[in-house]
Amino acid sequence: MDERLPDQEIWVKAIVARQNESQWRVTDGSNAFEVYVEKDVLDRLKRENLKITRGNIFRIRYYIRQSVKNHDLSSQYVVTEILEIKKRMKQIEMPWTIQ
Repeated sequence: MDERLPDQEIWVKAIVARQNESQWRVTDGSNAFEVYVEKDVLDRLKRENLKITRGNIFRIRYYIRQSVKNHDLSSQYVVTEILEIKKRMKQIEMPWTIQ
């Protein structure tokens, strides 16, 4: 049995997000989990020269695909769209030294 649950939106933070790979590791602030990023989403990021890197926070539209096989339940989070990206802050060097 396979079932696609309704689309949802959530803010997540990238733990591991390789631009050419469809499996990313993210956190919602409480839990870390794997997401599968659809090829269309990866293609759009590449086309628009956008990068998701560790520490970026972004809002996604996704659905959960649940399967039951031999009394085992599995869930896969599938990203269908990246709606907004907040780049992580970078530390800058100050033009003076503390003595």
